[in-house]
Amino acid sequence: MGNLCAADARLLESPNPMHLKRLQPRPEVLPLLELHDFQGVQTSSAPGSQPFEDAEFPADGSSIGGVTGDAANPNCAQYLEEMIKLVVPGWVRPRQMIGKEAGQFRLFATEGEPCLFKHVSPRDIEQGNLGNCWLVSSMATVAEYPDRVRALFKQNALSEDGRYDVRLYDPTSEEWKVVTIDDRLPYWQRPGKHGNLCFAKPTKENEFWPCLLEKAVAKFVMSYHRLDGGYENIALEMLTGKPALLIGVNPFPEASSTVYAHLSGKSKATARHATVLMRKEGYDENWGLWGQDASSLVGGKHKLSDAELWAKLKAWDAEGMSLACGTVFPFKGILAGHAYTLLRLVEVPIARKKTGREYEQSTLKLLHVRNPHRTSEWCGRFHDDDWETWNAYPEALKVTGHKVGVKDNGVFWMEWSDFKIGFRDVAVCFDQQKGARYTDSSVGAVEEHRHVSFGIVGYQKWEGLR
Repeated sequence: MGNLCAADARLLESPNPMHLKRLQPRPEVLPLLELHDFQGVQTSSAPGSQPFEDAEFPADGSSIGGVTGDAANPNCAQYLEEMIKLVVPGWVRPRQMIGKEAGQFRLFATEGEPCLFKHVSPRDIEQGNLGNCWLVSSMATVAEYPDRVRALFKQNALSEDGRYDVRLYDPTSEEWKVVTIDDRLPYWQRPGKHGNLCFAKPTKENEFWPCLLEKAVAKFVMSYHRLDGGYENIALEMLTGKPALLIGVNPFPEASSTVYAHLSGKSKATARHATVLMRKEGYDENWGLWGQDASSLVGGKHKLSDAELWAKLKAWDAEGMSLACGTVFPFKGILAGHAYTLLRLVEVPIARKKTGREYEQSTLKLLHVRNPHRTSEWCGRFHDDDWETWNAYPEALKVTGHKVGVKDNGVFWMEWSDFKIGFRDVAVCFDQQKGARYTDSSVGAVEEHRHVSFGIVGYQKWEGLR
């Protein structure tokens, strides 16, 4: 399809089986819950201070909307109705939750001071009680290269007045839009208990960029509830300004995988290339989703063989492109209707003695995957504590650096054949990165990240699908 703009051009026949196929949001959006009057203790600012308050996105129920929770995490969703009743009026700022200024809203078991950035990493990001795994898993994969996250924020440290300027890209208008927010975050608390943030959590190092980036996206579409359910490729285009697509994963080695993106609109005839900003109007009106041929982004190929798909994913990973993946059904600890971050792909050469001087050569294909809930992991072969399998492949231990043992941090390894059964698709964003990866702790890398400036705003030519 490439850059064709007219509606009739978009509706041309295509050999791609996903083109114009009706799709459903993932995960499935549950019936809206009625919001109740908030109960709790009123917040107040420090004497003499006048922190910024964003009147366009007020700290009240109108900005939360009818959130439904995360269908992929029943343990979170069951608390949702109670949580909404107990949201603190006026919400809570980072310095009220962590640090020397924190009081009644202090988060449990936290030490040190809050910050915007410290060591940006995909491994610390944690989804809250909102069904936006498609967004949070995309935030995590972008965070593999910290410069990509830092360049989204005009501020490089925690703001004294609580104001933040965040840039987000809209492919339709070909523009990086600046979203200005305050740092009041939805926070709930039972009487006499420690409270917690309703949605995305700060990192283990007290970084609040995930919470603030999520809030900026919520303001982008003018409500948190409009972040329920979605696809990673659409989120990645907003976060990077670069084209993204989905590749349907087929579990059978002889089968092929289809390359596609999404159209969204009131009808198939009026549908356009789907963007996050469309949710501002289309979410409440229940706009439809259809497949969009994305073969132009991969050299005109509508389908990829198993070997081609693995080779391309490994090459894209090596080039620093953002990768995420999604599920439909549960499978050995993998949650249904959930999005994950794809951190690494490795090949492990295996040689096993056959007879005499003969060796049988093979290649073990492993993927490093992360659940944005920071828990609930794969429990099949090569799971964290699978001593039998890991010890049978010492070469894999060396290549991956894995240390066998129970961790339950949401990060796990799995074999390619199992991955194709558990995951339905992989999202690829063509945001090639040459900077330092989050695993690089050298002095040079730290300095590089520290001096990243606010990225471009305004016009940027869109080079993806339309």
